[in-house]
Amino acid sequence: MENLKKIKFYKKKIIVNKRGNIMHFIKKTDKNYKKFGEVYFTWVKKNQSKGLKFHKRMHMNLSVPVGNVKFVFFDKNFKNKRSFYLSERKFGTLYVPPKVWFSFKNINKKKDSLVLNFSNIIHEKKESINKDLKLIA
Repeated sequence: MENLKKIKFYKKKIIVNKRGNIMHFIKKTDKNYKKFGEVYFTWVKKNQSKGLKFHKRMHMNLSVPVGNVKFVFFDKNFKNKRSFYLSERKFGTLYVPPKVWFSFKNINKKKDSLVLNFSNIIHEKKESINKDLKLIA
C-alpha cells in the first residue's frame, strides 16, 4: 500500500485559446519531475485495456490529452488498489512511482484515447514485468 499512497494527481492549467487550447503538462521545476528519460504516446482503442505492468525503476508522469481513461494501480499482492480517471476535461499529470502494478482502460465509448508517459528512464524490457490482465479481471 505504501507506493500506492505516493501516486499523486496534479491538476494542470489549460489556457483557452480561440484557435486551440494550450495544455500544460510538466516543467522541470514540478515536484513530480525526476529527470528526463523518454516521452511516448500510446493509443488505447475504445473499450480496450492495456497493462498489467510493473516498473522496477521507472517513475512515470501520465496524462490523457485525448479521450477518457481509467487507471487502476495495485500493491504487490493485488489486495489494495487506487483508481484515477484522466481525460481532456480532467486534465493533469498523474505521477506514479516505481514498484506499482497498473493497468488502464479507454472508457470513451465513441473514440480512441491517447495516453502520454513522460518517464525518468528509457524503457528497457528487463526493467518491467508484464502479467495477463485476466489476473485482475
